[in-house]
Amino acid sequence: MVRPLRALWGKGMYGIGKLTTLGLIALVLGACASFETLGGTVGGQANFAAGSDLSHRLSRADREALGAAFLTAMETGEDQPWRGRRAAGAVSPAGWSLANLLPHPDARIALFRPGLNLQQTMETELGLYALTGKANIRSGPGMNYEALEMLPAGTAIEAVGGVVDRDWYLVAVAGAVRGYVHKSLTIKAPGTELELAGGPHRRPLLCREFSQEVVVFSERNEWTGAACNDGTGWRLAAEPPAPVAEEIEDERLKF
Repeated sequence: MVRPLRALWGKGMYGIGKLTTLGLIALVLGACASFETLGGTVGGQANFAAGSDLSHRLSRADREALGAAFLTAMETGEDQPWRGRRAAGAVSPAGWSLANLLPHPDARIALFRPGLNLQQTMETELGLYALTGKANIRSGPGMNYEALEMLPAGTAIEAVGGVVDRDWYLVAVAGAVRGYVHKSLTIKAPGTELELAGGPHRRPLLCREFSQEVVVFSERNEWTGAACNDGTGWRLAAEPPAPVAEEIEDERLKF
């Protein structure tokens, strides 16, 4: 939830200053990716208010103020209030996530911690596994990468990506990506041994969730979304389409 503007303004306006460099963003999308972005530009400016009903009310000066605050929030992880010519607002960054790994490339999966090496092309949709023994979860696909944690034998994992030409999986536990584990320490989850697995080759895309608030005169709007960075800058992420409910045929309705 976005904090009230008055609470943020009470801290004083943040200076833009020098942005923190993120050395953990993916450089480019995989050849098979079709990740989409939302909002585009308005008059040559990135439109970071594209998810708001008040977006069309913002002046150029408003969009400039919002843009500077938005980028700072994404890089630093700190709430950023802003004030333009006739509008004001606040950007509140939240948790990290990854796009371009799930069946729909716009769908995102939570990222337990930032700092993973994401400059890898991966085979997606590899299914469920279990650890055959204690396993180090590493920040990259190699023994030279930092061991972030150790998971016990039997831990259920999802292989969200298999590094192409490397024996390493990018794995998620309980719906959040934790890091890399060597394939030799995994086995297909019971009951899934015969299931076909494997999807398009893609590169994961680093994203950050956020909430925003905009006030234009007496009108106020709050919304949530995400922005992703492919190595060329932050862009608003489009939301994946809502799943279509499957029709269940009830034998009792047949005559």
